[in-house]
Amino acid sequence: MAIHPTAIIGDGADIHELAEIGPFSVIGPNVKIGSGTIIGPHVVIDGHTELGADCNIYAGATIGLDPQDRGYKGEPTGVKIGDRVHIREYATIHRATGEGFTTIGDDCFLMNYAHVAHNCKVGKGVTMANSATLAGHVQVGDYTVMAGFVVVHQHVQIGRLCMFSGMTGTRVDIPPFATLDGRPSMFRGINRVGLKRVNVSQEVRTAIKETYRIVYREGLNATQALTRIEQEIELYPEVKEIVDFIRGSKRGICQALQDEEEGEGEGGRKTTATRERGVLSAGAAGGL
Repeated sequence: MAIHPTAIIGDGADIHELAEIGPFSVIGPNVKIGSGTIIGPHVVIDGHTELGADCNIYAGATIGLDPQDRGYKGEPTGVKIGDRVHIREYATIHRATGEGFTTIGDDCFLMNYAHVAHNCKVGKGVTMANSATLAGHVQVGDYTVMAGFVVVHQHVQIGRLCMFSGMTGTRVDIPPFATLDGRPSMFRGINRVGLKRVNVSQEVRTAIKETYRIVYREGLNATQALTRIEQEIELYPEVKEIVDFIRGSKRGICQALQDEEEGEGEGGRKTTATRERGVLSAGAAGGL
């Protein structure tokens, strides 16, 4: 065990003998740190917080501090972080409100100033770029990627393998395998690159694309769209994942696909116009 002499370690902290603690870091008494995990300088970890093996926590990050929630009453909550998680400079992860844990899955990568609020559930392999922010109780599916300055409203659910462009955000749910752009986030297509990376076949990718064509291009409400999908498309697990997500959404899913259409303006110059497709929302879902 390598603990810098300037680090402050609370009585009762459980630090694996192969972990490292850098200078001026503060580790609370209820913290558990796994094998091979490296805590850099000026890091603060508190609460009932557990870090898995081979994590790397960089300078100035804070984990397990009290949530930014007026309803928090000092409950003994914490944070659970998986293995091989990289948390870069000044990122913040807050403990839960009420009971339970804020959780971060294996192999996640949180860049500078990323923020995960209380009671969030972040899946494995998720990337949050600089200053990406999750409000309380957000759930993020595995292998989702958020570019810089993405902001997600409280209680939003984000499906698996989504990809957000920078400086966007959402107040509603994001279904699986979507790419998002605009403000607020709008569906722009399926995440083909992400699907290929996890070895989803061309046949299944085509079925996913057809599923979203019915959802967004047919002018249907959620009930009608899901019925057609179940009747017309082979229900691969990935297709069923989309159907179940939309059916279970309480906030409604993101706004319709936008696409750019080229036309000609004055003098024959090319112009582009943005067109919105139909929107599936909680109201349009017919009670789903």
